[in-house]
Amino acid sequence: MILRAAILLAGAALVAEPLVTGFERFHAATPTAEGGRLLYNELGCVNCHGGVTGLPAPRGPALATVTQRVRSEWLRRFVADPAAVHPGAVMPQVLARADARTLDAVEHYLASLRPKAEPKGPAKIMHVNGGRGGELFHTMGCVACHAPGQDFVPPEGAPKAAEFTHRSVGLGDLKAKHSLDSLGAFILDPLKVRTDGRMPKVAMERQDAIDIAGYLLAFRGSDGRLDEPVVPVVADKTLALAGRQAVLAARCAACHDLPEDVAAKPVALGKIDGGCLDADHVRGPRYALAEPQRAALKLFLARKGEAAAPKLAAELTLQALNCVACHERDGQGGPDAARKPYFQGDHNLGDTGRYPPPLTGVGGKLRPEWLAKVMAGGNRVRPYLKTRMPQYGASTAELAKLLGAADARAVLKFAGGDDTAGRKLLGTQGGAGCITCHRWADRPSLGIQGPDISNIASRLQEGWLKEYLINPAGYRPGTLMPSFWPGGKSFNPSILGGDTDKQIAAIYKFAESANGEPEGFPRNRHGEFEIVPKDRPVVQRAFLDGVGVRAILVGFPTGVHLAYDGDQGGPGLAWKGRFFDAYLTWFSRFPTFEKPLGERVVAWPKPVGRFLGYRLDAHGNPTFLNEQGGVKVEETFEGVAGGLRRIVTWIPAPGFTPAIHHPPELAPTEGPAAAGRRVFTYLWK
Repeated sequence: MILRAAILLAGAALVAEPLVTGFERFHAATPTAEGGRLLYNELGCVNCHGGVTGLPAPRGPALATVTQRVRSEWLRRFVADPAAVHPGAVMPQVLARADARTLDAVEHYLASLRPKAEPKGPAKIMHVNGGRGGELFHTMGCVACHAPGQDFVPPEGAPKAAEFTHRSVGLGDLKAKHSLDSLGAFILDPLKVRTDGRMPKVAMERQDAIDIAGYLLAFRGSDGRLDEPVVPVVADKTLALAGRQAVLAARCAACHDLPEDVAAKPVALGKIDGGCLDADHVRGPRYALAEPQRAALKLFLARKGEAAAPKLAAELTLQALNCVACHERDGQGGPDAARKPYFQGDHNLGDTGRYPPPLTGVGGKLRPEWLAKVMAGGNRVRPYLKTRMPQYGASTAELAKLLGAADARAVLKFAGGDDTAGRKLLGTQGGAGCITCHRWADRPSLGIQGPDISNIASRLQEGWLKEYLINPAGYRPGTLMPSFWPGGKSFNPSILGGDTDKQIAAIYKFAESANGEPEGFPRNRHGEFEIVPKDRPVVQRAFLDGVGVRAILVGFPTGVHLAYDGDQGGPGLAWKGRFFDAYLTWFSRFPTFEKPLGERVVAWPKPVGRFLGYRLDAHGNPTFLNEQGGVKVEETFEGVAGGLRRIVTWIPAPGFTPAIHHPPELAPTEGPAAAGRRVFTYLWK
């Protein structure tokens, strides 16, 4: 398996100064009050000393379950000296003088916070694939913030060290801190622990998170049951009481959510020198600040009472949450040269098919309600990007409003609009041919797969849409989108008299009406090329939504069909009714992800094996071959009345049981089992 390299290309440099990426990247070269405002917020100064920064306040991790999540020895060392254990940590040293007994007491106090009634945990980890986890880590966006490993080389080649413009967010010694289970749970939903969104949640399956954890922990083997678990500390009441006093004295509740009896009172700032800003101060939190950080903080403190205008507050919030690791805004940010090769997608779309869109003017581009949903991780219109938009939790509640205020434009409302003309303009029969490159709802485009444009009325503000259609390259240099109204003059004088305003209003009106689709989509999409299994099963390879680019579709005459994941090795989808329309698979120059034609589609959990191929028996029934933990496993599927039969066989090996998952919606009936053989029947009611 691929192991995480011991030395990462751009890991957080082994220095003690706290890493606030937005400051290091945009403010460290020339300290400013604006950079100081960012530091004052992100280092937690605002939590102790108050003030209004205009940014979402940072919070420390949830501590109620910390002794169940991380290993005891790591926790004590980190509490004693955060920067020594995790270089770049923003948590200051607050227990510098604590002896071993005090650290032990603090740990027992934290253990005493453990909830009395705990929800049932997830099922035991059976399988882990670190190689797959490494690929996910390097392609879904993790390396926008964290350092890539030397063991994964993107298609364009490994970056040079000089191409990294700033430190990456360090990972620390994960083996000393986490078990496979605890790290996997954190990766799956960081917002449960880091509620402030500084480590956002990326939508993924549990198996994805476990595989990424396996990669980061350099887990050897594939059986997750062999991992050494975190052993929770059982709280000693006497020690917990002593620990409570230490936590109260250290003012931990200023940053962490703790019981009211250890609440921290605000500390007034009497001057801008001394205290935490001193390199060798004795009392209070100790930050190993670099000189540019110290200088910027002093500049901000001299103007601390000044409120941040919406534009500045929006800019600094984007830096605080590190949105600018992926997105450019006003010519700043976006991935640096070293990280760009890890951003992958549809190369037919050029840079727009690989990199997340710029945020320049986004508050005047997207409708507020649409923007709010995007910030929450929804409303995805670019499925071709492998980088996934994270969810930042409550930290983005005000960001959409800030961006709207910062990017406000004169309100334009289209008057009227001829939706019939709009339908023609969007189509290929005498129109601009927009559907040649753009999807329309569930209809793939006729060529390259650009963003869906059926939702432009609910997504885009009218004024922005008009300006963009007139000059696309002015908004996104390098875009493949041409202008059909160059300089404001229509390319087509035969529709609405060539009136640019009326034509754009017509396009908007047609999208708003949701009445049909543009002219030019093939009429034979559903029908002439539909595959109908009759006498024996039919096998068709395709790009299938929910399975991937190596989906193997099997249509059974009995009316329930299967899609097998030919990448990971395991069943992906099953459905009842019509099988599949192969028009785009057979004829499109740019195959897109298709969907089953039937109903009641159910999905299996992500596969956990390595696909080795398949064979067909004399009746056309497929047997899929995959490997789990070094053992070859075969899965045969047969059509039965109203469902599917699945026969799983393997050569028995000591300590090996194959991972066999089922769709949550279907409870299979299991037939008689034998050594190395299990049989399941799935029925659609």
